[in-house]
Amino acid sequence: MRTTRAPRARLGAAAVLVAAGLAACAGGDDGGTPVINLYGAASAAGFDQIIDACNEEAEGRYKIVGNLLPSDADGQREQLVRRLAAHDDGMDVMSTDVTWTAEFAEAGWIKELDEEQTRLASEDTLQPTLDTATWKDKLYGIPKHTNVQLLWYRKSLVPNPPKTWDEMFEMAQKLKDEGQPYEIGVTAARYEGYVVTFNTILSTYGGTLVNEDSTEPTVDENTVKSLALIKRLADSGLASASLSNAQEPEVFASMQQGKAAFIINWPYVLSAMRAAGETDENSKKIADDLGFATYPSVEEGKPPRVTLGGANFTISEFSKHPDLAFEAAMCMRTPEHQLMHAINAGEPPVAESVYEEPEFQEAYPQYQVMLAELQTAVPRPVTPLYQNISTIVSSLLSPPKGIDPESTSEDLRDGIQDALDGKGILP
Repeated sequence: MRTTRAPRARLGAAAVLVAAGLAACAGGDDGGTPVINLYGAASAAGFDQIIDACNEEAEGRYKIVGNLLPSDADGQREQLVRRLAAHDDGMDVMSTDVTWTAEFAEAGWIKELDEEQTRLASEDTLQPTLDTATWKDKLYGIPKHTNVQLLWYRKSLVPNPPKTWDEMFEMAQKLKDEGQPYEIGVTAARYEGYVVTFNTILSTYGGTLVNEDSTEPTVDENTVKSLALIKRLADSGLASASLSNAQEPEVFASMQQGKAAFIINWPYVLSAMRAAGETDENSKKIADDLGFATYPSVEEGKPPRVTLGGANFTISEFSKHPDLAFEAAMCMRTPEHQLMHAINAGEPPVAESVYEEPEFQEAYPQYQVMLAELQTAVPRPVTPLYQNISTIVSSLLSPPKGIDPESTSEDLRDGIQDALDGKGILP
């Protein structure tokens, strides 16, 4: 969905076409066995094994059939919205981005979970991930996988990782003065990843962008502080010269190529660097030198509030088999299957118990940092108009050097209010 996944989770076109259990279009009930059509998730590495296991466990009560969606988040949302708006009953379970819950729930496209379903979906599930599946205090989704960004750094250059942005600036400047690799890599291109960067900084300062019922913007002095920090990075001479074009791959490359001493990126960095190191000696050197730490805070003693990525399973309001669809969704995200998916596809689990599994800890040596961040993580602005607000934020903050904290804050307030009022709505 909108969160960058580990490279190993991306399948080539040929692999997708041969993946077991996938269908190019929705299947119908087969010989009296109810078909549960899954849209999204099915093409992830190894997910066909999870579908097969759940179908075997169902013992003929239902059959899950995976259906393909476009590879990009916007294409996925567009197809789902089009079919849901048409009340298409050929979709049962959908893997929906964590930012879509309010929009789909407010439109009446996904089912609110009943009391028992809410209890089952909430067991052993990290609370912040449940928050991404909630709208107006009602649970509409079953958390599937999650994600948080970490601070990655070169251990040979930085014996003790910075705890704050101020410390990171100081360390980077010292490295630069010594002629060492020094860059600070963050996502700041005009896209969703930049919104994640801004939202984490804003949330850590204690700010938000919209109120709880999504009726007015909450732009305040915390917004100004957050913009000032991004502006400081852009003007510091410590970021990449291509900061305004930096997405996750560019940030990863800055570390891989030996330019960066620090990058903020998702947990896949270590496994991807190790994989690259199998054929590239420099990448192997960087992988062996990689350290990880908690996302730097904006102030000493103030814990970071990192922005959540990930996806939820949601049940279509128009499904012919909603109860079976819920059962199928729960099967596909049991702790056992979350562990399998985390290892095969690089998408971290939402079940806290999985973080205690030795197999998970071996694959994710950064698990303690991840879990600590996940316990205090925050969603992006929870609003049916998130897509519009996200575009407004990334546009007004681009390029980072062009930010004026006070005036950009005013522009954000006006732009978000217009979106909430239905003015100038973007597709």
